Amino acid sequence: MLRKSIFLLILVSMFLVGDFGYSEVKPIVDDSDKQLGVVHITYKKADAAVYKVLVMKDDKKISYPFKADGVTESFPLQMGNGSYKVGLLKNVGGTKYAYVSSKTIVIDLKDPNVVYLNSIQNVNWNEENESIVFGRELIKPTSLLKTRIKTLYDYVVKNVAYDYDKIPTLTADYVPNIDETYADLKGICYDYSALFASIHRSQGIPTRLVKGYSKFVDGYHAWNEIYINGDWYIIDSTVDATLTGAKVYVRMYKSTGDYTKVYDY
Repeated sequence: MLRKSIFLLILVSMFLVGDFGYSEVKPIVDDSDKQLGVVHITYKKADAAVYKVLVMKDDKKISYPFKADGVTESFPLQMGNGSYKVGLLKNVGGTKYAYVSSKTIVIDLKDPNVVYLNSIQNVNWNEENESIVFGRELIKPTSLLKTRIKTLYDYVVKNVAYDYDKIPTLTADYVPNIDETYADLKGICYDYSALFASIHRSQGIPTRLVKGYSKFVDGYHAWNEIYINGDWYIIDSTVDATLTGAKVYVRMYKSTGDYTKVYDY
């Protein structure tokens, strides 16, 4: 009788929780931090469907990969003040997606650069990350801003190698892990840019991760823009790491004419 009761309890638990304890939760689009220019999305669903997040403002839209595993992910509202539609979408066949949940969010930021201080999906950091702790130790907050930026730039360019073997293994939903890049001291341009942006953001320096094209690189590329005394400057630590290894002189700040921005985060 005891065995039967235990068996029934297990069946009920599986019914309530789902296979392997994978309980489902309702989709949440949380705009409680909209004054920082960021939105948080949480969803947990026990299926094999492909999900994405779509952020739209006026005629502009940016999509992001999303795993419905219950982990909250954050996304920037970086297209200026005004009304956004933020949605969680599910693939329903082929290239078609349907909304699971959506929300209209209106922002009016006094300082638009606050957007580029947040931890978001592809610039994902917290104060306990080993790379962030290292960044605090490397960069003395009492030093001049340009000195702090140059210190991190020099470290990344001299110590992080480009990972050519990683390219064939990449999937469309790849996002960087800054602690892996810091530990392995290698990565692709996306990894370089995420690490550089995360460390500076953690210290209150607005930094963008930018995707687009550069005359120095064949194909799609990622780099950084950093805010210094009222202006944005381009820094491309990936290109400079490669050129430095080849003993070629490089300038830390790049010309805007050599880069074509598609997205920034």
